[in-house]
Amino acid sequence: MSEFAIAHNSGMRRRSPSQLRALAALSYYPFIAMMRNVATFAFGLIFPIVFIAVFGLIGGGIGGIRVGIVSGTASGPVKEGLDRMPNLILVPGDRAELERQLRLGNLEGVIAASGGAVSLEVNASSQQSGMVQLFVQSALDQANLRASGVSSPTYALSVGQVEGRRGRYIDFALPGQVGLAMLSTAIFGTVFGLLYLKKSLVLKRLFATPVHGLTIVHGLTILLGQGLARLALVMLQTAVILAVGVLAFGFQLANGWITFVAMMAMSALGLIVFLGFGLIIAGRTNDENSASPLANLVTMPQFLLSGVFFSTDVFPSWVRIFADNLPLSYFNTAMRQIAAESASFTELLPSILGLCAWGVAAYLVASRTFKWV
Repeated sequence: MSEFAIAHNSGMRRRSPSQLRALAALSYYPFIAMMRNVATFAFGLIFPIVFIAVFGLIGGGIGGIRVGIVSGTASGPVKEGLDRMPNLILVPGDRAELERQLRLGNLEGVIAASGGAVSLEVNASSQQSGMVQLFVQSALDQANLRASGVSSPTYALSVGQVEGRRGRYIDFALPGQVGLAMLSTAIFGTVFGLLYLKKSLVLKRLFATPVHGLTIVHGLTILLGQGLARLALVMLQTAVILAVGVLAFGFQLANGWITFVAMMAMSALGLIVFLGFGLIIAGRTNDENSASPLANLVTMPQFLLSGVFFSTDVFPSWVRIFADNLPLSYFNTAMRQIAAESASFTELLPSILGLCAWGVAAYLVASRTFKWV
């Protein structure tokens, strides 16, 4: 039996149930039904955990910069200098093959030396070509100093170290997966849940009652019950995702349990905001064929542009103006600030205000466009 049929029959079985008992039934039974729903369980929990597992295996991020070095050059002072460069991976090989790999984008540059002359070919399309030039120039400068007999240069760099966080991709990706699960639950769960109420004529029978005030109360109780059920589900999703990230992959919580509680609270706020978008879609559609494209139109751009899988810094500036102001972008930014920096309320305020502004707009539109039947 559907979650809504169970909730409706239980909540409406008695002729005069208290609103509190009805609300409890309309929250509890949808929650149980969602936990048994394969799609909800997959998109809200299994997929984010699978993504987290993959991101956790990535560890510290992408590898070093790959540079080809022609076989005859794989010795001497230049090679020795390049070997000491951090994050530089030297790939020896035949020049023709290395240049082919360069054109294919598999290398960032190709180094060749003949006597004292060193040549460097770089991939003009690569953003790391400048780094390759700096590495090679540094190695040549060191070789020139040694060749000139300078063992103690006049100017030297002193490097200090501080104990900082070890940046890993999992620390960036996990908050985005919480956002992905939350948005999926808020939009798709709300839309298809309320559509069932419409198609099963539950709302139509409700609004056939001659007591208008009681009808409105029951209608709002149904909506509140659906919201509370999804809030409970999102709290469970967030707790499980964080637990898997921390215990299995060493996801870092800046301030331990305080950070955990703050992330749970932010997830609750995010769900409340996104439920408004679900109400807009559910209120304007009467079947899955029209609701599904609208739901995807709301969710897919945010999955791709809101920093779920990668930072919005990779986009051109004109795209970032749009991407950084999406509601899920505000949520992801706040979650990462909490997780990495244990940010204060003042520091989170811009993201919270942006998220709330979207929420107010969504609920205003929903209140004016929502159709019960």
